[in-house]
Amino acid sequence: MKKGKVQFIEPDGMFKDLTKNKVTLADGQQFTFFSKGNFKANVGDEIDYEVTNAQYGNAKLVQQQQNFSKPSFGGGMGKDQQIIRQTCIKASSEFNAQKGGVTIQDVINDAEMLLNWVNNG
Repeated sequence: MKKGKVQFIEPDGMFKDLTKNKVTLADGQQFTFFSKGNFKANVGDEIDYEVTNAQYGNAKLVQQQQNFSKPSFGGGMGKDQQIIRQTCIKASSEFNAQKGGVTIQDVINDAEMLLNWVNNG
């Protein structure tokens, strides 16, 4: 896995039902990323990616795994806390679905903000 900062995004046609995006990173490297709809990052975003075909310059975004099993306060997570977390992620998903062009990390960040508000006031 590599990291890079998006400097420029240029749509580059379609491949089957996927959008091809030529993405230039701050270090000058350029890769083609395939996506359903718009590219899932914006100019200025730090991305994690993996080169899938060096010959053709293809890469894919790597989603970081979020560990939701850790308790947000001391001790183990009880059933009530699990229900609250599920409710927060559902609310965040529905809210972000209306905006469009958001990443899973945006959904998770909003869910964590809701969870913190519910737990801490």
